Amino acid sequence: MGTMDRRKFLGSMAFLGMQGAILKAAPFGKWEAIPADKARRKKKKGGTDDNLVVFISDLHIHPDGYQPEKLRRTIADILAMDPKPRNVIALGDLAYAIGKPEDYALLKEIVAPLETAGIHLTMAMGNHDRRKRFAEAFPEMAAATHVKDRFVFVVETPRADFILLDSLQEDPDPEKGIVEGALNDAQKQWLADKLSSYTDKPVFVSSHHPIEETGISGILVSSPTCSGYLFGHRHICLDAWMMKNYAEQTLIRTLCIPSTGHWGDIGYTVFRLEEDHAEARFHEYEFFFPKPLAEGEEKPAQWTMIEREHGDSECMFAYRKA
Repeated sequence: MGTMDRRKFLGSMAFLGMQGAILKAAPFGKWEAIPADKARRKKKKGGTDDNLVVFISDLHIHPDGYQPEKLRRTIADILAMDPKPRNVIALGDLAYAIGKPEDYALLKEIVAPLETAGIHLTMAMGNHDRRKRFAEAFPEMAAATHVKDRFVFVVETPRADFILLDSLQEDPDPEKGIVEGALNDAQKQWLADKLSSYTDKPVFVSSHHPIEETGISGILVSSPTCSGYLFGHRHICLDAWMMKNYAEQTLIRTLCIPSTGHWGDIGYTVFRLEEDHAEARFHEYEFFFPKPLAEGEEKPAQWTMIEREHGDSECMFAYRKA
């Protein structure tokens, strides 16, 4: 495999609590160094691949916006994959602004073809979601949670598992929102206990918000098999890494999953689980900010440059094992 074209780092080190630190890095490198038809994979055409996961985030669905059609495009492309992924994971901000019932009703309609095709969808909460309204639309998700009063899930695959946490902070008034993310003590304790049970299988942890807002960096770097942290919220194609301290060779990569169609980098991320590592590839349809172009409007040169830089970007994760 050729050397990846790594870009300049975007920031300085910021310590996260007692044990973890994170380095903010530029958009992750290009995928072209990895042959598309690796002979070692020997995948059968057709059917569903249990070691293939698609990540989406920041859907921001509401009936009167452009976002639903963007999500429909992504769902159509997932259904056209050969083989198809066994799992799709959505990292929050499923609804537009304050998680209205009509947002979730439309979301349920759009994602229904996934389950029909045998693809399991698991969804996390973002700061624009509302738990009660989401549970009314997706009662099966509410029934599957591992932590009371939060939406916490475990997605199992043959080679690695994915833990989804609930970083939504809800205002007492459901018509108001809190942008910042946090995890309650019950989730942190559950996560520490859960990660301690992973002694030989890699596991990835995720939530809607970046790691610095969750307060769990110390828990992750102390786990012998935690191999990465995945999040949404920022709408950009961005990878980084965090360390335990300067004395130990403990690094965990973090990866931001962009939006399917609200603003910023627009697309979906294919997560392929190999025997000894994972490969995440971002499929970028387009970039826009703060909204798509009007008919006949000329695309800014900066948008085109970002699309060229970020399209088909990739990020590698080495499995950590005890």
